[in-house]
Amino acid sequence: MADIFAAVDLASVATFIAGTGVLIVGINLALKGITIAKRAVNKA
Repeated sequence: MADIFAAVDLASVATFIAGTGVLIVGINLALKGITIAKRAVNKA
């Protein structure tokens, strides 16, 4: 078990997690932007 943890670099894992989080937030903001745009078009 210790060998597995030693083989995985924590910095690369943290970078991967941060990158994935940014990607998820970006997708959610894009979807929310589409919804807001549709609402604005319907009100116009």
